[in-house]
Amino acid sequence: MSIRVVVDSSADLPKYFIDKYKVKVVPLSIKFGEEEYYDKVNLSPSEFYKKLKESDDLPITGQVTPIQFKEAFEEILADGDEILVITIASNASGTMQSAHIAKNELETDKITIIDSNALFFGHSYITILACRMIRDGYSREEIEEKISKYTANKIEHLFTVDDTNALVKGGRIKAHTAFFANVLNIKPILSVHDGITYPIGKVRSRKRVIPYYIDKIKREMDPETDFMLVGHSCDLDFAKEFIKKFNEECDYDIDIYIGEIGATIGTHCGEGVLSIFYIKKDEFVKKELKE
Repeated sequence: MSIRVVVDSSADLPKYFIDKYKVKVVPLSIKFGEEEYYDKVNLSPSEFYKKLKESDDLPITGQVTPIQFKEAFEEILADGDEILVITIASNASGTMQSAHIAKNELETDKITIIDSNALFFGHSYITILACRMIRDGYSREEIEEKISKYTANKIEHLFTVDDTNALVKGGRIKAHTAFFANVLNIKPILSVHDGITYPIGKVRSRKRVIPYYIDKIKREMDPETDFMLVGHSCDLDFAKEFIKKFNEECDYDIDIYIGEIGATIGTHCGEGVLSIFYIKKDEFVKKELKE
């Protein structure tokens, strides 16, 4: 008997880790008008961003349903394995509730459900840490206890948005704010606390984004960090530029993995996102707000 990890597709977990740890990914749905797709099943990130450009309105994303979770659970339980479910932050989606409904219908004690309290690659980061714990022989109960340190806002979500139009469409910022940001070439710097996105700063021009990131990482990254996740939406070159600068300016010997941001976050942020994820020092595990 082994433990299998189940995540929803909003985590954008890189394929390398899906294959390495045999993670079961349950897809969210995306609707463009009357057309419905399933994240990374019949709609790749590149296809999604193409449709997003062509659409006047934002697509509608749908949480994983209890039926989807139940089918995934039944498949794994039939193999005699236990299940560790890690979901998108419950403050951001009802996906965790769907997982609980499915578990209750199955009336089994072989399923543990964990709220990642994180979004996109922050969710992935928590998942990777849990997979390592499984590899090291920890039980579901031990993992649930150990992982709580990281789900308490310990994983930095550092990201910027290049195109504010998606934020306006989604009601995240007002149209006049986006107008002046575009005119002045201001790029917002965002983070996540308890599954909610907050602005923590801003820079004048895209070329100043990476120096801002590097400075923040130097001050705030916990030495415990031994890997970093870098996410992008349709801008692999910018992600590689960050990694190059990081390696030149930071004295950290860590693994860095690049992933592409999918539909769940891409719906609200659009193209040109650069996001960085790592473990924060304890003194920086707090909500940062700037007016």
